[in-house]
Amino acid sequence: MKEILLELLKPFKGLNLKQKAIVVYFIFSFCLLCVGDETPVWIVALVVLNFANAARLIRKVPLPEIE
Repeated sequence: MKEILLELLKPFKGLNLKQKAIVVYFIFSFCLLCVGDETPVWIVALVVLNFANAARLIRKVPLPEIE
């Protein structure tokens, strides 16, 4: 299990703490897009705006290219 975790975290070795926090924020915001059917429209709008902000921030992080 430790080897799998190290392999998953390998692309994030060159990032500083702020950049890692932005990546985690983006992942969390992406997961929030799976809101339920009975969620009010105003909450869905806030979730979409939050994801747009996370997408804006993640463009500043130098992510590694996929091989």
